[in-house]
Amino acid sequence: MDAALLEWCRRLIECRSVTTEGTRRIAELCAAELLAPAGITARLVASEHEGPEQVNLIAIVRGRDPSLRPLLLNTHLDTVPPGTPELWTACAGDPFRAHIDGDRIYGLGAADTKLDFAAKVFALKAAGKPRREVCLIGSFGEEHGLVGAKELATAGILPSGALAFVGEPSRLEVITAHKGLMAFELELRFTPARSETPARLRRIVVEGKAAHSSTPALGVNAIVAALKSITASPGRRVAAIFGGSAVNVVPARCELTLAAQDELSAAGASATQAAEIESSTATEFIPTKALAAIADFVAALGAFADRAGSVEPDYAPPTLTSNPGMIRSERGALRLEFELRPPPGLTLDAVRQGLGWLVDELARANPDLRVELIEKRANPGFRAPAASETVELAMGALATAGLPLRAGVKSGCTEAGIYAAAGLEPVVIGPGPSTGVIHAPNEYNFLSEVDAAVRFYRALLAM
Repeated sequence: MDAALLEWCRRLIECRSVTTEGTRRIAELCAAELLAPAGITARLVASEHEGPEQVNLIAIVRGRDPSLRPLLLNTHLDTVPPGTPELWTACAGDPFRAHIDGDRIYGLGAADTKLDFAAKVFALKAAGKPRREVCLIGSFGEEHGLVGAKELATAGILPSGALAFVGEPSRLEVITAHKGLMAFELELRFTPARSETPARLRRIVVEGKAAHSSTPALGVNAIVAALKSITASPGRRVAAIFGGSAVNVVPARCELTLAAQDELSAAGASATQAAEIESSTATEFIPTKALAAIADFVAALGAFADRAGSVEPDYAPPTLTSNPGMIRSERGALRLEFELRPPPGLTLDAVRQGLGWLVDELARANPDLRVELIEKRANPGFRAPAASETVELAMGALATAGLPLRAGVKSGCTEAGIYAAAGLEPVVIGPGPSTGVIHAPNEYNFLSEVDAAVRFYRALLAM
């Protein structure tokens, strides 16, 4: 790999841009030190709704032939939260420090999707003046609802009719369709159960295995495991529950705080660790009925996902999927955040209808609980038309770059759905693996694929 490209791969990984913290720092770095020296002027557009730290980077590069449809090259610059640093063993516990081992480069954002942005910029630098006008975008907020892309679409900034190449790890396979994404919060309000005498507390950590929420079967959901352990131990006094780091990550940890003398069944838990909390007592606990209700809802949600809609066999998994991603308790309330990912043939309204029935059943079965469902976001899937100029260009660029001609679909949701709804013609493509790698510790990309991505984008810019 070219030394300058490798250095930028390191710098982008090491520039913190967790989705909740914002992308201004990485956008300013790219604009001033990556794009400007190449003669590419970028403007930073701050979010109208999320404050000045959330920034879309936009650069226009004029092409030789204005009669051709423009290209939109999009990469999101934000990452999911890193989770527990100690789990990043390939990076010596620091997910923001790139580590190279042979052909692999490890670090948060290595595959999802910082190095794709580097490949696009190095291709632009090497190509000179492209044949088509290019709109280069480094977006914010992809990891918490595709917010940056939505703001671009609403603002009318996107070039009309553009052929959009949305960067996501695909092993440089052309992704012609993907699932949608819906995120919800379920709130249960209750009157706390009281103990006549203060009870000493201890903390139990239920451990699972992180994975991307689009492929939940590749992980072990610690929230589900914790709820199974609770329901298998009736009468246990739970003072608090806290699990998950982001709704789009299969949670690897769920902490339970319970009365020290109460034992907890290990049913459903891959591992537990007990730690007594010094000088801590409680007289209020989460009612057993509230914990059982939320456990029942999680089980019903999984069953609903398995049966909703028809099987679409080109997807893995081929149906609606669910992921209980975060759970939090506070005095008098339990909150569960979860995701549902419908394939393109299952409408968002059909999912809403089925979910509404589950919530109504929960409320009827638990009249002492106050039940509220909040829809936090709903993002569409997409499917490229049969005769897609974007797909044709992508295949031609792969051939020119000497890469395998491969097309497929993706279980995850991307900004392509937003751009398709805005009248653009997208595909999804990028270097690196996604399944079992992104949204998990020890995320990595292949240096050889980042090099190949540069060749692909150079070929595309000449077409």
